[in-house]
Amino acid sequence: MPGLISKDILTFDLNELDLDNKDQVRDRIAGLLNTIEELSQAYEELRKVVQQQKDEINWLKGEKGRPKIPPNVPQAQSKSPVEKPKKWEKSSKKPRIKIDRTEYIKIDKSTLPPDAMSIGYRRVVRQNIKFETDNTEYCLERFYSPSLKRTYEAKLPESLQNTEFGSDLKAFITYLYYAGRVTENKIEKILEESGIIISAGQISNILTKEKGEEFSAEKQAIFETGMKIADYLHIDDTGARHKGSNHFLFVLCNEKFSAFSILESKSKKAVRRFLGLKDEEKMKTPLVSDDAGQLRDLSLCHALCWIHEIRHYKKLTPYLNHHKVILNKFITKLWKYYKLLDRYKANLNKSRKMYILRRFGVLFSTVTGYRALDKRIALTKKKKGRLLAVLDHPEIPLHNNTAEIAVREGVIKKNISYGTRSEYGKTAWENMLSILDTCRKLGVSFYEYLRDIYSNSYALPRLAELIDKAS
Repeated sequence: MPGLISKDILTFDLNELDLDNKDQVRDRIAGLLNTIEELSQAYEELRKVVQQQKDEINWLKGEKGRPKIPPNVPQAQSKSPVEKPKKWEKSSKKPRIKIDRTEYIKIDKSTLPPDAMSIGYRRVVRQNIKFETDNTEYCLERFYSPSLKRTYEAKLPESLQNTEFGSDLKAFITYLYYAGRVTENKIEKILEESGIIISAGQISNILTKEKGEEFSAEKQAIFETGMKIADYLHIDDTGARHKGSNHFLFVLCNEKFSAFSILESKSKKAVRRFLGLKDEEKMKTPLVSDDAGQLRDLSLCHALCWIHEIRHYKKLTPYLNHHKVILNKFITKLWKYYKLLDRYKANLNKSRKMYILRRFGVLFSTVTGYRALDKRIALTKKKKGRLLAVLDHPEIPLHNNTAEIAVREGVIKKNISYGTRSEYGKTAWENMLSILDTCRKLGVSFYEYLRDIYSNSYALPRLAELIDKAS
């Protein structure tokens, strides 16, 4: 394959090889192994392309492509240090169960012996739920004034004006769609079978237009307060669809809040608008991200995710066992270095900081002989400043998992609903994903928060207030 075989291999003459020169022999063998590795990788890529083309041809003929059958036993994957095993302990649920009513069950005294004495009751809790309508007919009192020729009528509560549905139902619909990931047509089916007469259009309006300004204000308050109190920020993005076109769902967050926005482009200019930055302006708050080019120079301190960087090494799939051994040994060293950084965050020490800097230089100057790995090591070395930002800002996490977990909800939502079809829908997704994830982080019931807004009661503390108090 042109370009994959180096000139040294093409012009190699076995008769000219000095077998007594161990360095020369080693170099030749290493070159041949790397060539075999690269050819095998190229072959595998070509094989996949050919299979995809065969499937496409079969599909055009009205036939089925090759079925994707996963292996019986998944390949074991090494766990990262961040994935700590959870300690499971059985705890009593009873103290957390809300008791709605109490029934006393009497014993049949005819079954008791004459000397039996009452010793109270043994309490047994059985959980249950009622799913039924609560439709209400309101009779509005009316008066008529003959002198003024005017009718006077009692007014409905504000939350029931200009609508056919109550706040509990609206909150339930929104909860099902966003937290439960239920599609609109399934919500319609669930409600119809429960005795609620509602159309698909009315469900859509509740999800996209009802309280739109109020939810937008909530999202904006979350964003502004989160930005104001943050010691550091995470950012990440994923693909999205809007009006049939490719867009990008961005999230800005930390452990206390999440703010989402769907952008037409992932250019630096678009991201700056999302963050509220002017041209060339930089945030003072440290920013943690992957190595996407459009995210550079947005903050005075831009830290890279170590888990994302290590993932590049895990994506290497050597064909030869010799290279597999080399790669596994280096990845082990990477995790040891990661743990070293983690210990530094827990116990700041100037001498340890200098040691970490030296270790970085040594580790990422390694030449293994496995060409693909050596290229990857060289690329990591160029990111030294951003990967080691934690040395000067120990409050920064070593990974961007917080943003990756937050944006995952948008990925799942897109897979279910494909995308948004209107500006109202786009804004609703941005608002609800922001409120949903912020509720999760602050331990607030998403359903109760929705009901609080739909009912106009606003009895619960605002999420922005809770973010501020948590700082």
